[in-house]
Amino acid sequence: MKKTSRKRSTQIGVYSALAGGAVGFALGMLFAPKRGPDARRRIAYQLERLTAQAEGFLHRLIRTGGESEGRRNSDAVVQDAEARADHIRDDIDALMEELRKASQDADTDDVD
Repeated sequence: MKKTSRKRSTQIGVYSALAGGAVGFALGMLFAPKRGPDARRRIAYQLERLTAQAEGFLHRLIRTGGESEGRRNSDAVVQDAEARADHIRDDIDALMEELRKASQDADTDDVD
């Protein structure tokens, strides 16, 4: 239960940070008093700063083991998908074999 709530808290934190950054950026652009090259320099600076903050957050998240749990989950999903695909292939092969047999039986009946 603790892992689930911790994971959920992390997700909420990430989404909140992204949403807050987007809203802040949009409001800053909306009310920015400067235009042209000055505004572009400010935007570039803010984007670099936000990128550095996001990288720091991701590095901290990786160090705490958040990635390993995600990796395990994604590996489990891939294994499940592969198993299901194998099962579907087996079913298709069986159906194709039945169709071949039925076709051969129909051809044999037509000849007689």
